[in-house]
Amino acid sequence: MASKTISFRIFLNDQLVDTRSFSQEVIKLGRLSSSHLRLEGEAVGRMHAVIEVGATGDVRLIDLGSSSGTLLNGDMIDRSHELSSGDKLELGPYRLELTIADSVAAPVHHEPTAAVASAPVMAAPAPQANVSIDLSKVEDSSEEVAEVITTYGRSILDVAHVGQTRSRRRTVLPLMAFGGVLMVGGLGLFGYEVSQPWEQHNAAVAEAQQRHAEAPPAPGLGTGSLGLMLALLGVVPFLGGALRRRDVGLDAFTIGEGSEANFKVSGDGLQDPAASALISRMNGGYALSFTPAMRGSVELGEHQLSLADLVATGRAHASDGAYHYALPSGARAKVEHGDIRFNVNLVKRGAIVAGRGEVDWPFWGYFGGTATLATAFYLLMRSMPDDALAMQMADDEAAARFASYFHQADEEQQAEPIEMDSDVPDDEAQSGESGKRAAGPEGKMGNPKEKSSQGAYAMKGPKHAVPQITRHFDPNQSARTAGILGILASTDKHFLASVDGGAFAVGNDDADIWGNLVGVDQAASYGNAGLGLVGVGRQGGGTAGGLIGMSNTGLLGHGNGTGGLYHGNQGGNGGVIGFGDRKEKVPVPRVGKGEVTGSGIDRDMIRRIVRAHLNEVRSCYNAGLLKNPNLQGRVTIQFSIMGTGKVGSSVVQEDTAKDGSVANCIAKAVKRWQFPRVVGGGTALVSYPFLLQSR
Repeated sequence: MASKTISFRIFLNDQLVDTRSFSQEVIKLGRLSSSHLRLEGEAVGRMHAVIEVGATGDVRLIDLGSSSGTLLNGDMIDRSHELSSGDKLELGPYRLELTIADSVAAPVHHEPTAAVASAPVMAAPAPQANVSIDLSKVEDSSEEVAEVITTYGRSILDVAHVGQTRSRRRTVLPLMAFGGVLMVGGLGLFGYEVSQPWEQHNAAVAEAQQRHAEAPPAPGLGTGSLGLMLALLGVVPFLGGALRRRDVGLDAFTIGEGSEANFKVSGDGLQDPAASALISRMNGGYALSFTPAMRGSVELGEHQLSLADLVATGRAHASDGAYHYALPSGARAKVEHGDIRFNVNLVKRGAIVAGRGEVDWPFWGYFGGTATLATAFYLLMRSMPDDALAMQMADDEAAARFASYFHQADEEQQAEPIEMDSDVPDDEAQSGESGKRAAGPEGKMGNPKEKSSQGAYAMKGPKHAVPQITRHFDPNQSARTAGILGILASTDKHFLASVDGGAFAVGNDDADIWGNLVGVDQAASYGNAGLGLVGVGRQGGGTAGGLIGMSNTGLLGHGNGTGGLYHGNQGGNGGVIGFGDRKEKVPVPRVGKGEVTGSGIDRDMIRRIVRAHLNEVRSCYNAGLLKNPNLQGRVTIQFSIMGTGKVGSSVVQEDTAKDGSVANCIAKAVKRWQFPRVVGGGTALVSYPFLLQSR
C-alpha cells in the first residue's frame, strides 16, 4: 500500500492560521477531540469529513453528511471525491489548501529545514492559531470512551462509542421492589380500614350525641386515605423501574453473525461466531480482544506495536481462544478482520450539551398556588363538624313552606252565578219564567203602510206542510176552555207569533202577512195589538233575545220553562239551540285518620304536618287526572320516622285507585317530609290514607 504525506495550509477568514501534515491512511476532519484535524465552528460538523489514502495511492475525500456540506475548488461534493495536490477545501469558515506528496521522497529530511526557514512567516499568525473553544463545553475530561470506526476499503460503514451511554438496568430491581412494597403496604392498610364497621360506628356516634353520652371508640385507625396515597405513590418508582428495563447501554462492541452483534461480519476466525467482543468495558478502562486470525497494530504515542508483538511480549493474555489487551489512555488500534477494518481510539467522553430546559416559573407558580388553594379548601371542609351542614328548623312545618310554589293547585274558573229554581216534577212545570219583552224599539205590530187594523199575521210555509198538533193539545183542556178562549185557540197559527202555536217553526199559511197577533181574518193590518204599546218598528222595545215576549207566557224568550232552550234573533227570522255551562271537576284529596305505632312523637303534630303537605298530594293527583279524568280511590302510605325526624322509608300500603304512578308519587313526596325529633331516638311507624276524588 503506497504511503502519502498530506499537508494542509489552514486559512480562517482568508488569513493563514496553521499548517499541518499527516502521513496516515485515514484523516478525520471535525470538531471532536478525536479528529486528527480539529476545526472549531458551528458550521463545522462534529465529524465533518474523512480523507482516506487508497491501496493504489489515490486520495479521496468523503463527506459524512454535514449540514453545511464540503466545497472542493468551489463546488459542492456529493459523498466522496478524489483529491489531488493543490486542491482547495472549504469547511464552514475554513479554507484548506492541500499538498500531496510521497512519503519516500528524497527531500523529506530537508522538510524541517524548510519549515524552520518558514518559521518567521508562521510566527506572525501564531497568536491567531488558537481558535479552539473551551473543550469542557463539549467534552468530559474525567472519563474516556472507546470510539470504533468501521471501514471497508475507502468507505466508512459505522461509528460507535463504547461507554458513552450507560445502561440503568442495575437500578431496575431496587426501584420495582421499593414501589411494590409501597403499593402492597398501602393497599393492605386501605383494605383493613375499609373492612371495619364504620357505618355502625357512625350510627353509634350519632346516637351517643343525641343521648349526650360518651362516643364509642373507633374500630380502626382512620388511615384509609393514607394507605391509598401510599399505594398511588408506589406506582411511580414501580413504573420507573419497569421502563428502565428497556435501557440498552453500549458497554461492549461485538462483531459476529448473530442478531445480538453490533456489527455483522463473518464468524470465521472469531471466538464466538454469533457475537464476539472487540472492545469491552473493564474496571479503569477498555480491553481490546482479538484472535490469531486478525491483523492489526496498536499505537502508543510514538511507538507502534503489531498484534503479534503484543502476544509475543506477553502484554496480551490469552483466554478462551482469544487475546485480551488493556488499552492505555490515548491509545489507538487498528484491527482487520477479513476486508473489514476497525479503527479504535480512546477519546474523551462527550459532555451532555442539551440539559434540562429553563424552568417555567409562571406555570409552576400558578400550579402551586392552585394546588395550595385546593388543598386549603379540602382541609377546611374536612375540619367542619358533620352536624354543621345539617339543616335544623325550629318550626316543624317550615319544611313545607315552599310546597305552595312548587305544587300549586289548578286555578278554578268561577262560573257566573245563574239564578235557578229548584227542581220540580214535570207535571207542575206549566211555564217558564216571565217572558221578556222583545228586543228593539217598542211600537205597533203590522205593516205601517196598511190602513186596516183588524187583520191577523201569517207565516208562509211549504206547499206540502204537515199539520202539527199544538204543544198543549189536550181534549179535556179544550173542553174547559170553550168559549172565547176556544175561538182564540182555533186560530192555529205558528208558535213564533201565536201564543198557542205548534212545537215546530214551520208555517202552514200560504203567504207571510204583517198583522196583529189576533184578528178576524188573515190580512195585513196595523194596530195596537202588536208587540208593544209605544214606539215604532217590528220589535217590542225590550231586551229579550226572543221574537215575542207576552208577559208571563213562557213560550218564547229566555228562561227555565218551556221556552228556556230557544234563543231567538232580534229580527224574529230564526233561532238556535243552546246548552248550559259545563261544570268542571276540581281534584279534592282528603286525609283520613292515620295510625301511629310507637311513642315519642305527638300524633296531632304528625296530622298537622301531613295536612301542611296536602298540596304535594294534590299535585300527584293532578298528574294522574291528566291521563284518567275519572281517577279516584284510596291510597294508604306507610312510612317510618327516624330519631332525627327524617322519613326513613315510605311505601305504598294500599292503592284502590289502581294507578301506580300516582301512589308512587305520593310515597316519594312523603319521603321528603320533615317531622319533629322522636323522643328517645326511637322510630315511629305511621300509616296515613289519602282519599282522592274530584267534585
